[in-house]
Amino acid sequence: MKYWLEVLDWRSLAVLRRNALVYLSNWRTAFFPPAMEPVVFFLAFGLGLQGYVGEINYRGATLSYATYVAPGLIAYTAFGTPFYESLYSAYVRMFYQKTWDGILATQVELPHLVWGEILWAGVRGFMNSAIVCGVLAVFDLLGWVELRLAWLPVLPFLGMLAGFCFSAFGLIFTAVVPSIDHMNYPVFLIGMPISLISNTYFPLEPKQAWLRTVMNLNPVYHLAETSRGLLVHGDPGGHLTWLLACAAVGLLLFFSIAHHFTRRRMLG
Repeated sequence: MKYWLEVLDWRSLAVLRRNALVYLSNWRTAFFPPAMEPVVFFLAFGLGLQGYVGEINYRGATLSYATYVAPGLIAYTAFGTPFYESLYSAYVRMFYQKTWDGILATQVELPHLVWGEILWAGVRGFMNSAIVCGVLAVFDLLGWVELRLAWLPVLPFLGMLAGFCFSAFGLIFTAVVPSIDHMNYPVFLIGMPISLISNTYFPLEPKQAWLRTVMNLNPVYHLAETSRGLLVHGDPGGHLTWLLACAAVGLLLFFSIAHHFTRRRMLG
């Protein structure tokens, strides 16, 4: 593990910079659609279903459904943006554009390339989460939700830290799927279920001990609960510790796996 941290140097930042420059040259199509997706989800779920769902009891507080969903959308954005960036965009750079081949012809080695992709996807998650936080602040001022706005600036940074883990997880599939059509498997069998069962759109209180254990190992769940605890009570409880621990362990574990399979695919 120490080696993986040692190779996180300027060459990894060079990969991040390269992806950022390409993104900025095409920001109109690359920025608005992904950033607006959670906003549309909030309008559809938070406001559209609020009249049917009514109020939700959360840690002793009675919340409108829109208020409950709002922090969950921040967690969904912080997960979905880096995860899908590492799936589709990274795959295109690796397989179709051959960008990775060109990068590896320079001083950049494979570990730096993988770290650079992880860092860039996490930054993407930060940007989209910040947009969602800004929109939720407007909704709060309009009286549609009731949030502690002082904590909103913190959440994109927490989302970025967790996003590094989500990105490393996504790169594993980028390295092993035979074609981009096979991305449907991690998207619909892993990404969508995780997005839905992590207390993002509705509360889950499993009675089975094994299911509670699985949830406690899920950083998306802890990110949603941390965001909700801060925005509703000003206190994340124990979820912040769980979030940081799961994200750190998951990042190093998933990076090792992603690096292994990427090396096997690209270098033989």
